[in-house]
Amino acid sequence: MNTTEQFKHIILQHQPAMQRMAESLLHNETSAEDAVQDAMVDLWKQRDTLVAAHSTEAFCITMVKRRCIDMLRRQHPTQAIDEQALMAAAPPPDDTEEHYRQAMQMVKNLPDLQRQVVMMKYHDDMDTAAITQQLHISTSNLYTTLSRALSNLRKMLNNER
Repeated sequence: MNTTEQFKHIILQHQPAMQRMAESLLHNETSAEDAVQDAMVDLWKQRDTLVAAHSTEAFCITMVKRRCIDMLRRQHPTQAIDEQALMAAAPPPDDTEEHYRQAMQMVKNLPDLQRQVVMMKYHDDMDTAAITQQLHISTSNLYTTLSRALSNLRKMLNNER
């Protein structure tokens, strides 16, 4: 059996599962077809190593899953937070205006991802699922980032005293 026939025999049988995976992630049949097609092209390029793969189905599913994640990331790039607009949108009570300004300045000095997570969690009052979905990060990554952000804020606060 030549390489082309082996590829057809081994890989094409997994195409329906790859399509289902792509559709479940992208929620769009056309985009799912594109992701599967991209994965198939990459699989074709790696056809010589696929024959030796232990689980070709797992390899194919992983390949299409990665294509879908790449497509989702391109569709929803991370947006910068406009701190001035944020401060104007929710002005604090008069007696704590200075504290609020200082807190916002500390948050502004955090690394980008930490700042976004803190603002979404505490200012926008977003739940964990919404934040992880919008930032395309795992729940454990969210909690780690939030923990680091709060630790950095504590350090900044202790340095000011």
